This record gives sequence, structure tokens and C-alpha cells, in this order.
Amino acid sequence: MAFGAAGLACLGACAAPADPAQAKAGFSVQTPIEKIAADQRGKAVLDRDVPGVMSNPHYVLFSSMSLSQLASLSHGKLSKSKLNKVNADLADLSPGQ
Repeated sequence: MAFGAAGLACLGACAAPADPAQAKAGFSVQTPIEKIAADQRGKAVLDRDVPGVMSNPHYVLFSSMSLSQLASLSHGKLSKSKLNKVNADLADLSPGQ
């Protein structure tokens, strides 16, 4: 996934801190990508639904962002329907499973 210079400049400033209540509830497209990727099941969803996001050379720059935040920088590569699919697949992962 490639992003323009303006999008890369925003990466650090656009990242939001994780919500502790959300961690208990599971993952969503609002969860930081690095938190999803740290879970084997979450990583499998990312690999399946958003192929290449983990291997992107800029991963370290956007890993603290959520997929929702990243979508605004993706030039349409992360569409609303793609986010809905990822969100549904992440919702299927119950915490502590």
C-alpha cells in the first residue's frame, strides 16, 4: 500500500492512543494495527483481508494507527466495504479465545 507524502507526514500526528475498554471488548478497525498484529488471530485477519499491510515498507510509520485512520490516507485502497469486512472478521475473534 503506497501513500502520498502528505499522508506520510500525518502518520505520527494522526495516531490515537489505544482505548483500554476496547482491548477488553476485542478488536475492531478502530484498534491500532500493531495491537491487532500482535495477536495471531488478528494477524491472520490482517493477512487475509488486507494483504501486504504487514509487509509494507512503511509499516513502522503507520502501525500505531487504526485501519480507519489509515483508510483516509490509502487513496481508496481501504474502502468502506473493505473496512466493514475487516471489522466483521475481527468481531468474530472473541477476547481470550
